[in-house]
Amino acid sequence: MKIDLHVHSREISPCGRIPVAELIPLYRKAGYDAIVLSNHFNSHAAGEWAEKTGSSDFGGAYLETFRKAETAGEKVGLRVFCGYEIRFDENDNDYLLYGMPDGMVSDCKEYFAMGIALFSEIAGKKGILLYQAHPFRNRMTVINPALLFGMEVKNTHPRHDSRNDIAEAWADKYKLHKISGSDCHQLPDVGTSGIWTDKDVRSMADLVEVLKNDDYTFL
Repeated sequence: MKIDLHVHSREISPCGRIPVAELIPLYRKAGYDAIVLSNHFNSHAAGEWAEKTGSSDFGGAYLETFRKAETAGEKVGLRVFCGYEIRFDENDNDYLLYGMPDGMVSDCKEYFAMGIALFSEIAGKKGILLYQAHPFRNRMTVINPALLFGMEVKNTHPRHDSRNDIAEAWADKYKLHKISGSDCHQLPDVGTSGIWTDKDVRSMADLVEVLKNDDYTFL
């Protein structure tokens, strides 16, 4: 299966340019079997959402957008899983989450405020896989690798220098799990990266097992 682990949509991510109605068929046309919709999940995105809609239910909107994408995917044969690119209020670092229960989303503002150290403990207890996204871009802060399950060492966003070579060397040094994703925001970003696995990934639980076991190769 061909899977992009890092994809944004216009509905939630303030810098996203592609609505899910367009995004899903584009990925199917590009030969993908699945994507993880990992929109920005942070105080800034929640504030933008509240200003645009007058609603404070950012968590509900996040899940609603995922379900809309999931339904669109069912129509064209693309599996869509719900991930998160969370940023805590302490700095500009971003982290990709796989396997976070839907029930945690309503408490999002509490999580944004708590910081990576405390959230890492919660992730470990709940079986959430926590990867630092594009960890060596400008404005990123180096953190204790013990707080992470892994790192995104191949990020193909064309408008940022993610310094993937440094990320891979760092992950190797500290024996962190490594992932690859497109960080898709605009049309040129569709289908530029991801993973390939021989496993039949039908759910986020299946994907978590594939990631935990490093049962994949990079595209």
